[in-house]
Amino acid sequence: MIVRRALTTALAAAVLPAAALVAAPGAYAAGQAGEQLPSCYDVSTASGDYEQKTIKLVQTDADGPVVRGGGWRSFRATVTNIGSTTLKTLGMSVYAWRQVEDEDPVIGGFMAFEYRSQKTGKWTPVDSDASGRFVTDGVVRAGKSVTYDLRLRATADLPAHMTWADISVDASFVDRYRFPDGRVVSCRAGETGQNMVHITDATAARPTGPARTSPRTG
Repeated sequence: MIVRRALTTALAAAVLPAAALVAAPGAYAAGQAGEQLPSCYDVSTASGDYEQKTIKLVQTDADGPVVRGGGWRSFRATVTNIGSTTLKTLGMSVYAWRQVEDEDPVIGGFMAFEYRSQKTGKWTPVDSDASGRFVTDGVVRAGKSVTYDLRLRATADLPAHMTWADISVDASFVDRYRFPDGRVVSCRAGETGQNMVHITDATAARPTGPARTSPRTG
């Protein structure tokens, strides 16, 4: 399997509302409504000295099996502000992908995600048509963490040959890059948490007991 640099590609550009939404592989939220921002890694290409030092993302409990046509399985993503100032532009997304020819991002149509609202406690579907972004309040104070409760399931019609998938959770924010000549530009940066999940059939996932033997006669 070839591991792609999903976040670097994703940060290339997008125009989305500023309600702390973030898009997945093809698009990322801008800091202001109608604003389109380049990736900080792209704008620093000439000098190549950009380093993301604001957030850390840890994804947990996402690497177990998922049953094709089965129920939901929960996992978490924790974002920590390791910077010295309050982060006000955090956005999140979650999506499934396979780095296989002609299959990326096909598997996304067979994997469903939900997130638990931090305000209401209710599970809410993640809109796959919106590239997997889900709503956050966008603010994380310096030294503080926020944990997102997520869950996923695989549909019953997921093709049999798709026995694994990579699950990515992306966090992005608006940063500033200073060029050697003193110019400062706004750009998007972030971090990705990634886990592989194995997809099994319900029959394979069902526990089996000891073999039953017939009583001897005669």
